[in-house]
Formats: sequence, structure tokens, C-alpha cells
Amino acid sequence: MRKSLVLTLAMSAVMLISAIGISAATRKATIRVEGMKCANCSGSVKKALKATAGVETVEVNHQTQEAVIEYDDTKVTEVRLREVINSTGFKAVEE
Repeated sequence: MRKSLVLTLAMSAVMLISAIGISAATRKATIRVEGMKCANCSGSVKKALKATAGVETVEVNHQTQEAVIEYDDTKVTEVRLREVINSTGFKAVEE
């Protein structure tokens, strides 16, 4: 009985540590993007970001001039996200 309790506690601890590690890798970045004038512009930026490994969700708004990106920081960096935005012909503003 005692062995099964210890085993259960150990398994629970491993699962908890794993869950914390997974959620800790997700980051959210809000990046100001200059030059977007219409929905097609924001669509181009969104498409490029979504195609980037490690990007989980993307919302791009040409009216607010912002891209909000949730990403796995073990697979991609914010610097890389800015490079992707810049490669679309728009400018990721450093703030």
C-alpha cells in the first residue's frame, strides 16, 4: 500500500513538473508593425508569421498597427518574429 502511494505521488510530481515546463515555454509578444494600410497587408504579415515554426496563434490588425503572437520560445525567438515581419516588406518597430 505504501509503495503504491509513493509511486502515485511520484507520478503526480512528474506530471506537474512536465505541465509547468510546457506552459512556461509559451510567450506572448505584441509587436508594432509600420506600413500596413489594409486587410491584405495584415493578412500577408499573419500568413508569414503562421508559417513560422513555433508560432501558435497570430492576430494582426492593420488599424492598430499591431501583431499579437503567442509562440513557443524553445522553437522561435521574438527577434526571429521581427525578422519574419520585416521580410514581408513591413517594419517591425523596436520599442
